[in-house]
Amino acid sequence: MSQPAAIARRWSIDGFKSFWAKPDVSAVFLIREISTSDIVGHWPRPIGIVRGSASYIRVIDAILGLCPDLSLTAPEYVHSEDLHFVRWVATGTGRDGPFEFNGLDRMRTTADGRVCENYIFCDHPFFADVAAYLRNNSNGPDDTYDEP
Repeated sequence: MSQPAAIARRWSIDGFKSFWAKPDVSAVFLIREISTSDIVGHWPRPIGIVRGSASYIRVIDAILGLCPDLSLTAPEYVHSEDLHFVRWVATGTGRDGPFEFNGLDRMRTTADGRVCENYIFCDHPFFADVAAYLRNNSNGPDDTYDEP
């Protein structure tokens, strides 16, 4: 199944696995369809809190721009009502060569299955590179990032 077909208009673990197995920059726009316009992303420091779908997607664009061969597997998933927890393992190539690290996303969904909040837990230095990329490629005042 192609990525766009696998990702419906609501968040699902299958869509998460499909997208992150081999992320395609051209499919990032679909994240807007499975998230609310006022989504709040709690990214690892030094990125910090990101508000709104445009800023949230900008972080994902930066991640994929820095690491085009990024791939995530999701070996563990659990949910309770509107909360979804995904433990993931990332592999790719960074500025220091190949890497592998793990993290956890905790997403809150609305009644219609769209993500309104995501806490991303990971302490790998890759996210410092993402923050630097975002600082150096800011689109100006419509970037809505809170200082960590």
